[in-house]
Amino acid sequence: MRLLIATSLLVLLTLSACSKKETTERISNARETVADKLDDIAVPWRGTREDPKAREAERFDEKWRDLSSFRAQQQRAQQQQQQQAAIANLRFVPSGKETLKGLSLAAINTAPIAVPIQGDLSGPSVLKTQVYLDRLRFSVGALDGRWGKNSAISLWWFQRSRGLDSTGAVDEPTFRALAAAAAGEAAVRGHTLTADDVKGPFESMPEDVYDKAKLACLCYESLSEKLAEQFHTTVELLETLNPNVKLADLAEGAAITVPNVRAEVSQDSPDIAKVVISVAGSTLNAFDASGNLVFHAPTTLGSKYDPSPNETVSVKKVAFDPNFHYQPKLFAEVPDDEPEANLNPGPNSPVGVVWIALSKPHFGIHGTADPDSIGYASSHGCVRLTNWDAREVAHRISPNVPVEFVDTRAKS
Repeated sequence: MRLLIATSLLVLLTLSACSKKETTERISNARETVADKLDDIAVPWRGTREDPKAREAERFDEKWRDLSSFRAQQQRAQQQQQQQAAIANLRFVPSGKETLKGLSLAAINTAPIAVPIQGDLSGPSVLKTQVYLDRLRFSVGALDGRWGKNSAISLWWFQRSRGLDSTGAVDEPTFRALAAAAAGEAAVRGHTLTADDVKGPFESMPEDVYDKAKLACLCYESLSEKLAEQFHTTVELLETLNPNVKLADLAEGAAITVPNVRAEVSQDSPDIAKVVISVAGSTLNAFDASGNLVFHAPTTLGSKYDPSPNETVSVKKVAFDPNFHYQPKLFAEVPDDEPEANLNPGPNSPVGVVWIALSKPHFGIHGTADPDSIGYASSHGCVRLTNWDAREVAHRISPNVPVEFVDTRAKS
């Protein structure tokens, strides 16, 4: 009996010891878990009460007005007020001879608007109109400050999209609508050149295609050419805006005056659901899924010897900085027995910086080495855009989007 009792007591003591040990371990583990969590949220603590006088002083502290975020908001509000005032205070004068030569940045931006704008006119009024159209994605091709077919057609599409009288000529209501839609932004602005702006290499382009095939890059020929494309303009206009400046010799940190063009689209954001190309009209119109016109640009299309398609095709693929395969058999003016060649990428490639292949073999939408020619010369059947317009379309389009060709020319 005594043995049974002793055994029972021993078991109870053992169980008690085990239970106590387990409890200790659980407590220890719980403390460690709490400590881990506290490590994540630990903050300094003074353990003292704040001074009531200091708290009262902070109630009326105005230092928040100096915060960068507040000042940025204030600056944006002031800028908007200035833009609205600029739109409200637009001055109009009868159409007449204007010039950009000898005008400062401020003089161009504050010059009165000479209307109507139509026919062979040039000057600040034309440049402002072209810049606003560009910013609103009604591209006129290369901004040159001179009126012409590209500008008139782009304006016609803008007027049509805004319910204005579609004349293709600038009158006061049209310019006010343009200025309001563009938020009254200045037509020209100052720009300080960055390291990327002045970065080469720059390479002189030979005329012969086989000599071009020997080059590692069909790069820009000069800094002035690169800057002209960057700001959607011509070298001649940049020289007019920056007299006594050698554009090709500029270095990082130099300040120049440039057209205030739209921001570059550098990331894929496909919103184009359909493209309509007028062959005879030399235009590309892009529409979203709701049928809204979201991009317009002048283009160069096929001639009677190399006609563009007269059908509806679709986008097959998009290639940035493509190589170019020169095939004489595809060119009407080149003997078929000449050898083929492969050209490296670059802005001076025959297809520029982008190739948007269409479902019809050997046809595509692409850039160009000659932006000044867009809208005014014929291609070999493809849809040629300025490099900046082609790049934007490429980022906003995707495979299988339909491309409809209308207003086709009669074949020879």
